[in-house]
Amino acid sequence: MALFYDWGFYIRAGRDEEFRAWLAEHDEQLLEFAPKHYQYLGTYRPLAASDPCDYHQLWRYAADRTPDFRVAAADADGAFTKLAQEYLSFVDPSREHDETFNLYGEVPA
Repeated sequence: MALFYDWGFYIRAGRDEEFRAWLAEHDEQLLEFAPKHYQYLGTYRPLAASDPCDYHQLWRYAADRTPDFRVAAADADGAFTKLAQEYLSFVDPSREHDETFNLYGEVPA
């Protein structure tokens, strides 16, 4: 069964344009170097949402165990770890308590 993981987060003040430029350059690498069992689906800016997050990052997860992205990222190739560190340097840690985390499961047909 596939699960979909949605992380809503905030960008550090004054770094939005720099973040978008970084993402344009590295989006394909996030897909290529994603941790085992994870597929990067993209980073999205909400057009209409119930939460005020700046961006949402979406992942597909396909494994029989409970997803733990931090553990998966730590076990991933060093290329993904480097990308994740760069990516997280844009995320505003002072807004961490306002971030959203949602996990969705497919509805059987």
